[in-house]
Amino acid sequence: ELDRADHLAQCRAGIARTSIRLCDFQRGMQVAIELKDPSVCKDCAHILKSMHQNGEAAQLYEEAGAYDKAAELYICDKMFEAAAPLMSKIDSRKLHTDYAKAKEARGAYREALAAFEKARDSDSMVRLYLDKLNEPQKAFQLVRETPEIPGAERIAEYCRKNGNICGAVEFLLLAKNHEEAYTMAERHDEMETFEQGIGEKGTRDQHMTIAKYYEQRNLLTNAAKHYSLAEEYPMALKLYLKVGEKEIDKAIEVVGKARNDALTHTLIDYLMGDSDNLPKDPNFVYRLHKALGNYMQAAGTALIIAKKDQEEGNYKQAHALLFRTYQDLKRQKLALPQELWRRLMILHSYVIVKRLVKAGDHATAAQMLLRVAKNIHQFPVHIVPILTSVVIECQRAKMTTEAYQYSCMLMRPEYRPQVSEQYKKKIENIVRKPCADAEGAAHDTQSACMYCGDNMGDAQLDCTMCKNISPFCIVTGMRMLRDDWTYCPSCNFPAKRSAFTAALQTSDQCTMCEERIKPGDLPMVTDPSALIADYKSLFQTIEPL
Repeated sequence: ELDRADHLAQCRAGIARTSIRLCDFQRGMQVAIELKDPSVCKDCAHILKSMHQNGEAAQLYEEAGAYDKAAELYICDKMFEAAAPLMSKIDSRKLHTDYAKAKEARGAYREALAAFEKARDSDSMVRLYLDKLNEPQKAFQLVRETPEIPGAERIAEYCRKNGNICGAVEFLLLAKNHEEAYTMAERHDEMETFEQGIGEKGTRDQHMTIAKYYEQRNLLTNAAKHYSLAEEYPMALKLYLKVGEKEIDKAIEVVGKARNDALTHTLIDYLMGDSDNLPKDPNFVYRLHKALGNYMQAAGTALIIAKKDQEEGNYKQAHALLFRTYQDLKRQKLALPQELWRRLMILHSYVIVKRLVKAGDHATAAQMLLRVAKNIHQFPVHIVPILTSVVIECQRAKMTTEAYQYSCMLMRPEYRPQVSEQYKKKIENIVRKPCADAEGAAHDTQSACMYCGDNMGDAQLDCTMCKNISPFCIVTGMRMLRDDWTYCPSCNFPAKRSAFTAALQTSDQCTMCEERIKPGDLPMVTDPSALIADYKSLFQTIEPL
């Protein structure tokens, strides 16, 4: 039965081919289509094509799934309506181009544009946008996204004819015609466009040419920028310094790139005021040392700046600078100056007091304020307000001895007139009627030193026995304990896990780096020995606070 069916199919295929050869196209095509055999349809289509019956041949090629051949024949016979449904099924760039050209010739510009896009012929798309559709901005965007020289040249010429010099310069650069672009930019004062076009990837000669152009027009900042890009660092520095203080950061950047002792000394002399007897902001010296990778010198300058900020009452600013410097030194694995660490620790102790008071932890707040009070000379602008806070928090923590001690200090002639009327009577009464610490007073509890095991106060960081300094908790300011350890995943400063977890219930910011932290992000540290050893390496010998 199968052999008979196959025999019949072969016979019908022969009938189809013979009918076509005898010019009975309709019968032959019908038989071929009814057979639903792609090979028969292709054979018959080939015969029809050889007989110049392109339309009929295209129908059979389409029936056989040979869409490229079908579309080619439809387009050849200008049967665009028949070809249109097939265009989405073919990949031939040539066919899409032929179809696009045919559509363009008939004035169907939108359809031609779509076909040129499928043919990936961006130059023809640009031509249609400019000449036929009057949509130059779309042409501009197309060439900016997929820069090709023919399209860029076409747009540059279009812009030139329409008086758009800025556009002409831009697209001449995209067309790699740098010389003509520069000539046009110079002639029409469009150097900024040329400058943006080459960015920082231009050649040394290009940057030198731009630099001289700006220098001749006394645009010194622009000239200095391009001298720097051309690696003419002495000239770049000279011009930046000529502009003055507003360009010092860029001068620092130049010296950082040059790594030249002569240029470094020139800039330092300028910052110290040797040239004009006007010393500049120390922050510039700090940035210069960082740019040169001189982190220890930068740390020394940071200390000077932080002291000044602290003396002026800019505590958060000083805290932030010391923190950044600490992190820089840690990253470079450099020794940490003890004075820098102590200032950061004391400032941090002051900064966290408000949070501790808000959380109702008056005992810890009192301990932090007592630490600050022992270094009150570092807070000259706010001596009286800080000592007043010490008295108040010590009273709340029932630490009456300390409250009495600092109340007496506040009653000295130099401080008494500055005490707030709100607290003056209360402080006077404490001085008049001193009393012993009440039962349950929050004195500094004790625990073992993590290095030698000797007992010391929990608020004490220096061990008088082994001379080591212990890290402090950034949430409470108290000494870290081995069995309650975590650290900020952002800045790596240590904290008591219990305290950090509790603090994150009311604020999601780290008290040291101010980055946002989620409770689940806190690392679980079961054995902090390696971390403790790391801190020990920072300080080998310390002076007690």
